[in-house]
Amino acid sequence: MMGAMEPITQGLLGAAFGQALYGRALGRRALAWGAVAGLLPDVDVVMNFTGPMGEFLYHRGITHSLWFGPVAGPLLGALAWRRFGREPGKWSAWTFLFLIGLLTHPLLDVFTTYGTQLLTPLSDRRFTLDAVAIVDPAYSMILVIALAIGLWRGAASRASQRAGAVALVLSTAYLGYGYRLNEQVKDRVRAGLAAQGAAGAAHADVQSYPTLLQLYLRRVVVRLGDEVRVGWVSGWRRNGRETWQSFVVPRDPRIEAARATREGRILEWFASGQTVGRVVEGPAGTAVEIDDLRYGLPARPELGFWGIRVPLDEEGRPSGPGERFNRPFPESPGRLLRQIFREAFLS
Repeated sequence: MMGAMEPITQGLLGAAFGQALYGRALGRRALAWGAVAGLLPDVDVVMNFTGPMGEFLYHRGITHSLWFGPVAGPLLGALAWRRFGREPGKWSAWTFLFLIGLLTHPLLDVFTTYGTQLLTPLSDRRFTLDAVAIVDPAYSMILVIALAIGLWRGAASRASQRAGAVALVLSTAYLGYGYRLNEQVKDRVRAGLAAQGAAGAAHADVQSYPTLLQLYLRRVVVRLGDEVRVGWVSGWRRNGRETWQSFVVPRDPRIEAARATREGRILEWFASGQTVGRVVEGPAGTAVEIDDLRYGLPARPELGFWGIRVPLDEEGRPSGPGERFNRPFPESPGRLLRQIFREAFLS
């Protein structure tokens, strides 16, 4: 499961900040250690091994809180300054290099859908802006070009510093554009519901989520009472074809009992309530499956990429802890990518 902005991109962002702000003071070390600082908050992935719900509970937690950078940054900066000879006048450069890298990591993660606990442990609220996908080559390429210029012209050169600064401005603007695009898609869907005269359109809950590898195709989830509509809407094509599928949310006490389990409550919190449950029969007996609706494929709108499965006894009550599952892609990766780009730019 890919839950955060890919680590490579986080390292690139930390390196770009090092290049733009401290390349002249620290040379190539600013790029290398800026990348390390940008990667460090994801050390919390070790908590994934605490159990099947470990990733949901702990990833993007303490090390992604807004206080972590200001506390850990000066400590790591002091260690780096001592390690590299206590150069006069360089302590502040090392300190702010780590502080910025540790702080910009969670801020970048907020622009994805996974949700980042910026205020933990004071609050477990998950902050998300749904602006860009967890893997976005265009965003990463902006940073790669700047870093290549820096290495070519020399990390301590003015050209390197300017390239890093320009990349940071452009990449930040790209994130802002992604957020604006997401809001525009939601406004378009709301306007379409009103124009169709859909029952309850004025009170519909409309949420839009980025898909993989590009900025424009959005997975939109609309809740109209018990009806859920899942659509694939392109922000590139204002008047193009939109693919919509719908289903009715099942009302079943067995599903509510599964949601009330520890694993069910964790998933509801993690997915910000954007879930759907169903009762399934299998060789091992009856169970409830609850899916995260924010991520999924066009073929089966009610199925997400992951969720939990809660076994039931003969009375329809949970008979054991919920188990985490990841659904396999039903199509080849190449076919899936072609579908995503076709829906985004061509259909």
